[in-house]
Amino acid sequence: MKAGGKIGVVVTGGTIGMQAGDAGLAPAAGLAARLRETLCAHGRRDVGPFVELAPLIDSANAGPEFWVRVAAAVVSLVEESDCRGVLVLHGTDTMAYTAAGLAFLLLGLPVPVVLTGAMHPIGVAGSDGWDNLSGALDLLAGGPPAGITVYFAGRQIPAVHCSKWRTRTTDAFTRTLRPTSDGPAPAQPPWSYRKLVAPARVAVLPLHPGFEPTALEALVAAGVPGCVLECYGSGTAPVADLRFIAALELARSRNTVVVATSQCPEGAVAFGHYATDHRLKTAGVVSGGGMTREVALAKLGILLGAGLPAAACRDWMGVSVLGEI
Repeated sequence: MKAGGKIGVVVTGGTIGMQAGDAGLAPAAGLAARLRETLCAHGRRDVGPFVELAPLIDSANAGPEFWVRVAAAVVSLVEESDCRGVLVLHGTDTMAYTAAGLAFLLLGLPVPVVLTGAMHPIGVAGSDGWDNLSGALDLLAGGPPAGITVYFAGRQIPAVHCSKWRTRTTDAFTRTLRPTSDGPAPAQPPWSYRKLVAPARVAVLPLHPGFEPTALEALVAAGVPGCVLECYGSGTAPVADLRFIAALELARSRNTVVVATSQCPEGAVAFGHYATDHRLKTAGVVSGGGMTREVALAKLGILLGAGLPAAACRDWMGVSVLGEI
């Protein structure tokens, strides 16, 4: 944590700053100015500067390219404005994805970054927006260690263990209880906050009874460089379907990296327990351990975006950089 300095704020949009219109709630420009005025009225002199990313968006429109814009704004606040911490206001629908992306993109950043938002616009009676905003700022003012976290409904959740769990209550986010490893990485990853990369666009395919292997074949044919394959239980899949195995082997031959994660909310992939998961491994699938969908998608995309060859990406997906495996 840097001594001195203020808390910078990056405003991206989301429900917290939306206003009602003819088509429903939508982002409204000028949120940063409104928040600055309100915070000053409440005596918060430790907050600022504000960066409002235009146009403000509904987080359903936030993709990997948007993570890079947010990361660049955070780095600018830290290095050019000497901020001792940064708050990111974000929509809830994809906040966990952006948090995971920032956790890897901002690797090595010496200050804490906290993401928050709201289930109801901050100007609406009964909104959770002000509680989340002020709670996140209090957290940053208290001098937490460097790293990326989500603050929501009074809880602080590490970015690599966060998922949106609910849509009808204000405690929308949960800390996933998946088995993980906190061992240090054996080497410095080939990126850091000083060398932001543009994540590659990768796909997620959930397995289900009757899964059609042509879905994976189509991704490979389209040149998609990576796929998160959401498997059953501890990493099982319909390996008796020879077309499915052929699709996996095609992916390996075309250097498409396939990472297995568990569909179970508290599950983890553990290759070697069943013969079925052994067949996945021999077909070139790499275990994602206890990684969530959000983390596996972000990490794989950033590895591929860093320009690493497929073999190196497979190796790094098995390394616990932030305790995510």
